[in-house]
Formats: sequence, C-alpha cells, structure tokens
Amino acid sequence: MTARVSMDMDTNSMTRTSTSSAPSSDGDAWGVLSYVLAGMLFYGGIGWLLSNHFHHIWMFVVGMIIGLVASVYLIVKRYGVVPDQNDDREGQ
Repeated sequence: MTARVSMDMDTNSMTRTSTSSAPSSDGDAWGVLSYVLAGMLFYGGIGWLLSNHFHHIWMFVVGMIIGLVASVYLIVKRYGVVPDQNDDREGQ
C-alpha cells in the first residue's frame, strides 16, 4: 500500500491519499507474527542466559512465558480489539 502526502500552501494543511481502497490485513498478520517471535526470542534468550548461569532450567521456561505474555499485550495495545459486528447494526 502506497500513500501520497500533499501539502496545500494556502491553508498549510496536509492531506493523505492512499492508492489502495481497502486496508491490507496481510501486513497486520506479519506484524502480529513478528511481535510473538521477537518477544519469545528476546525474553526466552534472557531466560536461557540466566538458566545457564544459575543452572536452573525453569528460568528459560519463565522467560518464554513472559515473552509470550508481553507480545500478546503489545499486540492488543497496537492493533486494538476488533469491534463486534452487532454493534454496527444496532444504530440502524
């Protein structure tokens, strides 16, 4: 999806026009996947380092779980909650 930004010199306002009529959910899917993988790799890596240092395997497992929970939190924060389709029909 490409967007073009133009600025009107008379009113000093910016307008954004998109060449795509519908938003692409393909980018959202890759974004969600990258959040999950990055969170689990980062916190799992920290847990792995700590488990090797202290010789306790449970630190790796806790790191992976924390990474998964943190990534789900960031996904909900970034993409929000999908609105219920019944809410749109009630106003009609």
